Amino acid sequence: MEISQFAPVLIPTLNRYEHLRRCVESLSRCTHADKTDLYIALDYPANDSHWEGYNKIKDYLNEISGFKSVNIIIRDKNFGATQNFTDAREQIFQKYDRIIFSEDDNEFSPNFLDYINKGLDKFENDENVLAVCGYQFPLLKSRIVANYNNYYYYRSFSAWGVGIWKSKWRVFQFSPVILEKSLKNWKNALNLYKRNPGSLLTILNFIKNKKDLYGDMAIGFYMSLNTQCHCIFPVISKVRNYGHDGSGIHCGVITNDFFISQEIDTKTEFEYSFFDTEFDKIIKKEVFKYFDIRNRRKILIFYKYLIFLIKHKLLRIFYEKR
Repeated sequence: MEISQFAPVLIPTLNRYEHLRRCVESLSRCTHADKTDLYIALDYPANDSHWEGYNKIKDYLNEISGFKSVNIIIRDKNFGATQNFTDAREQIFQKYDRIIFSEDDNEFSPNFLDYINKGLDKFENDENVLAVCGYQFPLLKSRIVANYNNYYYYRSFSAWGVGIWKSKWRVFQFSPVILEKSLKNWKNALNLYKRNPGSLLTILNFIKNKKDLYGDMAIGFYMSLNTQCHCIFPVISKVRNYGHDGSGIHCGVITNDFFISQEIDTKTEFEYSFFDTEFDKIIKKEVFKYFDIRNRRKILIFYKYLIFLIKHKLLRIFYEKR
């Protein structure tokens, strides 16, 4: 499969020097790195603890090679993780119709860029495919079933190395007001609950704390509202993540981190296989088991959602009587 165009890669960063170096060097060893424009958005330190890593990164940026071009966006004030990414993404979308995004704590398989770019070509005109994700969840049986499809469709999203089109980039920002309005419809909540029960609890907490959803949560929620939408995932992961060491914003600390030891693909090229619908069903069940939670926690989530509905029902009755 010939690639029509190579998407630029965007990596936002701040002070995680070791993470960024591992990420960029693994990316430079990917097939097609020499045809890829790399963008790094370096945020400005928000506190004194950031300066050491920040200065190491500034020095390292001059050493990066192996790409078609290296483009550095350096902030003169602290943007914060979300704005740093969003602003850089919009700059890139002024020149390109697609983008590959990675956080700075990923390590890539040699065929990561081949897989993503071919996927961006293959699924560009499929309106139900929102993105091509490079990470695969650590499923025990995935190596066995890899003899069938080497990719599958799933109604979930992973930002650990993902390609997406400008034309399909929805307004994924869900404010607490929009979230509340959506979840008042129990069918929306049920769709979300079926896909990933834990996500419903997370979103209820976002509403309670009056916060907008993170990007990956927002896209996942969008898919729960639009049940025909999904993302493409590889059967064998193209990405290994090192972010559960307490250095990031969204990931906590995991001792004996199984993400670090996760096996990733070693091949240099990727060709999308013939699609077997029966296999697609098998691996979807396997992924669902990975996300499944204990019945006790499911009951807790149902209880919290019930309280949410009762609260809004009572408020509506109160205001109607006034």
